[in-house]
Amino acid sequence: MSQDVQLTAEKRDETGKKVAANLRGDGRVPAVVQEHGKDSIAITVGSQEILKAFALAGKSQAIDLSVGSTKKLALIKEITFVPTKNEVQHVVFQALKADEEVDADVPVHVVGEIPAENNRLVLLNTIDTLAVRALPKDLPEALEVDGSGLAEIDDRVTIGDIKLPEGVQLVEILANADDEEKQSEFLSQPIALVKEPSIVESDEGVELAEGESEGDAVDSENGGEGDEAASESGEDSGSDEPKSDD
Repeated sequence: MSQDVQLTAEKRDETGKKVAANLRGDGRVPAVVQEHGKDSIAITVGSQEILKAFALAGKSQAIDLSVGSTKKLALIKEITFVPTKNEVQHVVFQALKADEEVDADVPVHVVGEIPAENNRLVLLNTIDTLAVRALPKDLPEALEVDGSGLAEIDDRVTIGDIKLPEGVQLVEILANADDEEKQSEFLSQPIALVKEPSIVESDEGVELAEGESEGDAVDSENGGEGDEAASESGEDSGSDEPKSDD
């Protein structure tokens, strides 16, 4: 873990859209803590505090979460924002155990001086995050790959070029431990490619058009993260009782 991120929460007994709206009016955000084999715990966190914690930890760094007198190690599993605003609507935390490995999506960064950018070429990033498995203390802030060899069109860096930190494994490799062909295919996937500016601009235009056409579908999926999260974020009028994370 790259830095110590702490967050204080308060346990709550009441749930629902009206309760959630009142909490937000008081500068609090409704949230739940999920823990394997146990019922979820309904909590609240400060709206500014959770923004700061998310900026530092994202979804890949463990947080020291204090709920009353109880301290838990947790990841931000899901975070919902108010549309068009930098305001948090609802948060789902995943409780961790210090001695048990956890899966997390970690950002991938191409680092170093990239010669292609001095040749009026651009770098097209094709993979933004990768799923890794590690103990909470070993979760990296980001995975880095050296971009100093990217000089000409179609030069690339792949997943296999990443030097994993000690104690960190790629989930996809673990899932295909007995299949060398699938492992090889996965590791050969490009993280970033050198392209001409005109090609990248054309690709971005296509992606933007597709994103606009899929907006309604994305909105319809937001209610599928659990009854409580959907209800308290104003997307559903159903029951919002905390669920057991089995």
